[in-house]
Amino acid sequence: MKITAASLKSLMKTVLSLLLGLFIIWAMYRDTNMGELWTITRSANFWVIAFSLIFGLIGNVLRGLRWELFVHSLGYHPPRASVIYATLGNYAVNFVLPRAGDVWRCGVVSRYDHIPFSKTLETFLIDKMVDIIAGLTVILVSVLLYIDFFVSYFRNNPQFAEKVYSLFSSVWTYLILAAMLLAVVVMYTFFRRSWLVIKIKRFINTLRYDLKVISDIKEKKRIIIYTILLWLCFYLYFYICFFAFDFTSDLGPLAGLIVFAMTNIGISVPVQGGIGPWHFMVISSLMILGVAENQALAFAGAVFTIQSVWQILYGLVGVFAMPHVKRNAEEVNHAENQ
Repeated sequence: MKITAASLKSLMKTVLSLLLGLFIIWAMYRDTNMGELWTITRSANFWVIAFSLIFGLIGNVLRGLRWELFVHSLGYHPPRASVIYATLGNYAVNFVLPRAGDVWRCGVVSRYDHIPFSKTLETFLIDKMVDIIAGLTVILVSVLLYIDFFVSYFRNNPQFAEKVYSLFSSVWTYLILAAMLLAVVVMYTFFRRSWLVIKIKRFINTLRYDLKVISDIKEKKRIIIYTILLWLCFYLYFYICFFAFDFTSDLGPLAGLIVFAMTNIGISVPVQGGIGPWHFMVISSLMILGVAENQALAFAGAVFTIQSVWQILYGLVGVFAMPHVKRNAEEVNHAENQ
């Protein structure tokens, strides 16, 4: 098997992102008494955590149903099972390659249901944008409801403010932005008839048309309802785990919302499954809420491990079920002729 430069680069990015996550975990757990940590973990009520897993699965099924509405708006009607299995499989693939599951999800529906990849990608990006807006809303609401927590968080973790300041004060940031802008201007001025620019223009025009079609979608209320329900499920997926440990059971739903909001910041880092950044956000947040460090470490380790195994299991079901979904030949032919 020949290893290309592109595949080697992809492998290096994967390994480096995984090493970064593992380094963060090592830095947090290196001085921990593992015997004490195991004692705390063993005291948890694992039946409560098992119950929470139901909501994680329901949330991702709802995410699949919402994506289906966007796909339908462009005139394609793949089997519902196909869209849901692809959405579930997305998360198993993400544990192998960060963000690769997103491309896999679009590609596998395109392959088995004969929908152009550009169409599945467009609808996925819109679906993702809806989730980004919803996630930012969760963070904003938690900030407004508990501003003191975030003031304390940044006071106890000054490195975040320093990184933001250094990003916007760095000359390199503005040089890179200027270079990107210059490249676009040069491309559209001197190479406007090249195949690459023509292809980009066609894609943009198609995207603008499809966005207009999707914006006129009749099921807007269903999209809003699905979005609210799936984020409620993800919140319960995390918050119910508080009741599995004595030291978090009395923190309350608002504290659960705050830590949940912080986890969404953690999983935005392109590391397999959020390994490392997710732990850091949960542990540092719980400690500010008054949980002892060892207890916070035990909570993060147990919940992340169990939820990750669960996501991989139902994700693998989605991956292996995709080829066996019953597909209507008439719908497939219609999709091919679109």
